[in-house]
Amino acid sequence: MLTLFSSLTSFRRTVFFRSVCRHGSLRASQLSTLLLTAIIFFTVPTVSQASEKLRLQIVEPFLEIRTGPGKNYPIFYVAQRNEQIEVQKRRNEWFKVVLQVNSNDKKTGWVHRKSIGQTLVANYHLPEATKGQAQEKDNVVDDSEVVLAKDDPSVGKLFNSTWYVGFSYGQMTAADLVGVYAGKEITDSIAIELQAGEFLGRNAEGTTYAGAITFAPFPKWRVSPYAEIGGGAIHSSARGTNSQQNNGSDKFLQSGMGLNLLLSDRYRLRFEYRHMNVLTSKDQNEELETWHIGFIGYF
Repeated sequence: MLTLFSSLTSFRRTVFFRSVCRHGSLRASQLSTLLLTAIIFFTVPTVSQASEKLRLQIVEPFLEIRTGPGKNYPIFYVAQRNEQIEVQKRRNEWFKVVLQVNSNDKKTGWVHRKSIGQTLVANYHLPEATKGQAQEKDNVVDDSEVVLAKDDPSVGKLFNSTWYVGFSYGQMTAADLVGVYAGKEITDSIAIELQAGEFLGRNAEGTTYAGAITFAPFPKWRVSPYAEIGGGAIHSSARGTNSQQNNGSDKFLQSGMGLNLLLSDRYRLRFEYRHMNVLTSKDQNEELETWHIGFIGYF
């Protein structure tokens, strides 16, 4: 019975891989597209679905409001300190806001994420003792009782992206390697990351899956070094030969280092080296080295 179960499992696995492979290799580009689309769909934040509109108070001398979500749109109104805006929705780096100038005049436009982050949250975490005082002062909230929107735990994720996804291309020994990864920053310097890769060489092909913790001591630098440590599994099969000696699945430990090149607030280039210690059933473990260049987007 056990032999029959193993045979069925092996057969189903073979059918699955053959159905998604072409000329013996997995369509890594399709894998990357599907994973990135799914991750982006579930991680892009939005404020338009909130039951209560987010109200923010301006603390800078002024706030520029544009006619559309981009710097190429003209500034049509400049709001002043202590005025309040209501956030309607988000489109990438831009927020659609409404400003009630007076009882008969309302301004609707777009403000960049950085400017929004420098406001005060007017309707979140406001202490009861100060609510009455704020109403008596025409809704001017004492800024000693609240924090900037970008630092407020309840809404900070709208301004400080901590989730990211990316894809990479590189070399594993003598094989081409493509990969996708997704992660979350726990602090400015520490992140957890899931990685998946597909390699194709002259003698072998297969997939890798890993989890890792990364540490970047200088996350604000334009070129930021980092190190990582983790582990996972590698599944490989022989290619171009009838020999089955390269077939199998093994676990591995990995360490690595690299550089993140800051392109903008949301996008980075990644250059990375990884060393993998494959824990085989043989007398001696195997060692693999990989080099990657990748692209990261924050959401």
